[in-house]
Amino acid sequence: MRPLERIDEISELIKEIWNEDPDMRYMQLIYVLQSSFSQKNKAVGKVVERMDETYLRIGFDLFNTEDEEFKIFLENYLFDRRKLNV
Repeated sequence: MRPLERIDEISELIKEIWNEDPDMRYMQLIYVLQSSFSQKNKAVGKVVERMDETYLRIGFDLFNTEDEEFKIFLENYLFDRRKLNV
């Protein structure tokens, strides 16, 4: 069984990130985090669908991403944002 404390740890990190940009909608925040995670990990989970000749729809399938890996990403994401704002 995976450790239960990961739920609070990840939730708290997302809460801290969101509190730094509270005007962002929740699903918008999740999309931004997924996109950033994918970019930092060689486009893992990136899904591109061509809607027509001019429009691509981009999403992210991170179903197989381990919680610990995402938690480390969130910690680094938060650290990097705070470093830029100092």
